[in-house]
Amino acid sequence: MITQILIAVIAIAVFYVLSQREAGTPPKIGNYIPFFGSIVQFGQNPLQLIRNCYRKYGDIFTIKILGKDMTFMVGPEAQAVFFNAQDSELSAREAYKFMIPVFGPGVVYDSPTEVMYEQLKFIRSSLALSQLKKSIPIIASEARKYFEEKWGESGEREMLDELNNLTILTASRCLMGEAMRKHLGQDGKRIADLYHELEVGINPISFFFPNLPLPGMKRRDKARAEIGKIFEAVIKERRQNPGASHDDIMGTLMESEYKDGTMLGDEQLAGMMVALLFAGQHTSSITATWTGLFVHNNKSVLQEVISEQKEIKEKYNGELTFDSIKACNKLENCVREVLRMYPPLIILMRKVLQDMHYTSTKKNSDGTTTTKDYVVPAGHIMAVSPGASMTLDDIFANAKSFDPSRWERGEQDKAKYSIISFGGGRHGCPGENFGIFQIKTIWSVLLETYELEFEQVPPPDYTSLVAGPKPPVIVRYKKRSTPL
Repeated sequence: MITQILIAVIAIAVFYVLSQREAGTPPKIGNYIPFFGSIVQFGQNPLQLIRNCYRKYGDIFTIKILGKDMTFMVGPEAQAVFFNAQDSELSAREAYKFMIPVFGPGVVYDSPTEVMYEQLKFIRSSLALSQLKKSIPIIASEARKYFEEKWGESGEREMLDELNNLTILTASRCLMGEAMRKHLGQDGKRIADLYHELEVGINPISFFFPNLPLPGMKRRDKARAEIGKIFEAVIKERRQNPGASHDDIMGTLMESEYKDGTMLGDEQLAGMMVALLFAGQHTSSITATWTGLFVHNNKSVLQEVISEQKEIKEKYNGELTFDSIKACNKLENCVREVLRMYPPLIILMRKVLQDMHYTSTKKNSDGTTTTKDYVVPAGHIMAVSPGASMTLDDIFANAKSFDPSRWERGEQDKAKYSIISFGGGRHGCPGENFGIFQIKTIWSVLLETYELEFEQVPPPDYTSLVAGPKPPVIVRYKKRSTPL
């Protein structure tokens, strides 16, 4: 009797799974648990779930999570569908509505598509090369002051927390000028703590239900309200002194005009400041921490980076300028290799607005071919995973090994969309250069000033949609008797 019941249950489960997959659609995972699907595995380690599915099903598959179908495209060929699509086919705006509580009303994903693109154009203009050149000395000055005042001669620190505070100082100073300093709190910790609450409120659950009355989401909303008040106070001060000269990003945005001649209101402007700082600060602090960990746990790489620093400082008389930081190629290769292995944003998403086709033919090792011809239905969420796709062994040699020299060999150029650390296509991150240069500047200051020793590289923490090393990341440091 028990055997018959078990057979019946299994038969019903199989029938349910088969009935839920539409003809011609990608393999679907998680159907055997109605509504909830694979939420447990996704919440614990989404990257591992994606990698397991890739090994089993290949470059396209659908994961059922909390009633939503997420179709993942893994690898350069499949990802081309994602990045080359028009907004009428795949919508970033519809996929990222869960970010509205962070960015605020009327900003980016809470605005009509044409307005969103105008706002993104404003941001790109504010991050132009001329602004980047102004920012490097500011970042260097803030970093030197921070380490001189807070670190002293020697000691032990939690690196992720330290770089979180420092990147708040540097990024907010470049964004909003000297006026921000009095609002930052000691060591930038006030704003850093508020932004941490925003990060915690953006987790796998918030993607599906962004406004649940959960403690983390309540703290997120409270932190967002406080940050908004701070930024609006700075904007008000700026409005009251229109004749003053400003060399920051906010100054550019305050002068930006929509096509209809209107300008950004204070609430919109504050929201864009929140979005800019949120997008750049936490990703930079995480990447800077990974960079320190990997470089200092690979002695030959460390020696190459230090040798390069000595040569550049001699050539540029010890000054940290746009040109001297640009010349730090070895260091940049380390940063980009870290971003390949551990990108902070592990999933990028779009809402499918009309059926999308994916066809591919691949040769197998035995000489046969495998053809895929699938339709991703409208209503699905289409996603790519930088963390999964940039560690594929058929694209990168020893893909899970830290090897900055691969950037000199040009492995990243083997296929378009093999590197998607900053996204791709028309939605590529406009802050890529700013982020890379900020990290290189901070590490140039650290390496010229201190000898550092890290513990072993920790595992990544995937409990948030923005993934970093699992804390604590302990660094021991001693001031160099002679700076580089």
